[in-house]
Amino acid sequence: MKIAILQLANDEVCVCGRCTRPGGDGGGRSYKPMIQAMRETWAAEEVEGVKVYYIYGHREGVDFPEDSEMIESHERYWPYGSAGEGFEPVDVQEKRAPFAIGDCIYSDTPEGRENIYYKTIDGFQWLVENEEFDYLMRCSAGSYIDLKLLKQFLEEYGVRDNLYAGSTGHFNNNHASATQPSDIKFGSGSGFIASRNLIEDIVKNRLEVDPVRSRYASATIADDATFGKHFSYDLGVDLIAFHKHEFRHPSQITPAVKNYMQCYFVHTIDPQMLYAVHEAKGLARKVV
Repeated sequence: MKIAILQLANDEVCVCGRCTRPGGDGGGRSYKPMIQAMRETWAAEEVEGVKVYYIYGHREGVDFPEDSEMIESHERYWPYGSAGEGFEPVDVQEKRAPFAIGDCIYSDTPEGRENIYYKTIDGFQWLVENEEFDYLMRCSAGSYIDLKLLKQFLEEYGVRDNLYAGSTGHFNNNHASATQPSDIKFGSGSGFIASRNLIEDIVKNRLEVDPVRSRYASATIADDATFGKHFSYDLGVDLIAFHKHEFRHPSQITPAVKNYMQCYFVHTIDPQMLYAVHEAKGLARKVV
């Protein structure tokens, strides 16, 4: 069994409403130390058949190859940090194909939570074209994934098509229509799993996917709800639920985490959360 992890990554300071409001959850911190902490903890654990990749958008100091292939996109990008502030999105009819340097995949997409869906699809495309895998897990920067327990979880199902799993969420869809239900059950974007055939399908049909839009005026794409809508509503695949264990401060982490496949930090941008879980599991950091 081969498993690919696609980890959302960027070097930016989070500018979402939850971080920037007074006393916000994330403290307006940069994601860069979170990615560094992953590389020193769970993502550094060697598990046979498991590979971790990091998906970035536009990144300072990284240029796309001059001979990059152009691909059709029909996407609407928000300038970083501007959604909901009166800025107009940018319509893009074509973009440069994703490419990789080592374990970092690059999407021709501006960074920002508003553009995560597009960035993720580009990561999916690169992996489908360049990597062998039976299952893919897409994670957010606020999760610790125990790769051994993840593999054990998937080994219970064996290698099969039409597997979609995650911590269950429900999206109250005020854009419901003949093509979208009013309530969308989905696997949390903090860490959902899909079999290769589902990833191949959404990449192949990326221009035809009917995205789920935010209920707010910005109407940006709700990435995890869109994946859930496509996999479950469009393709008829039932969601397999697993539990994510939530924490907001390192002091809440106990040795019980040894048995947890996913620890989620509820949008708390604090690398000490990753280190605390790793230590509680009895594991040593890797120096990178």
